[in-house]
Amino acid sequence: MTVSDQQLSDVCTLLQRTGPAENPLPGLRAAFPGMVFTRCDASDMDGETPAMHAGGYDLYLVDNADHCWRITADPQRAGGVVLAAHKD
Repeated sequence: MTVSDQQLSDVCTLLQRTGPAENPLPGLRAAFPGMVFTRCDASDMDGETPAMHAGGYDLYLVDNADHCWRITADPQRAGGVVLAAHKD
């Protein structure tokens, strides 16, 4: 699966509409049923470069084609998105 520019834009729009106390994962999973979403602590992503920022989150693209997931900058290889709260 690939993640299109439009899907990423739509993910960002949804995150920007999500309140800081809300869990965005149920809404994202409902809106994008074929895409994988997970959330982690920002410290788990140390050393990685986010693909974008939206709604208080850093977004990382995930290549989940193999057994082990890996962060990718290539939306054509991505099948999911990791959300990590912005570091302040």
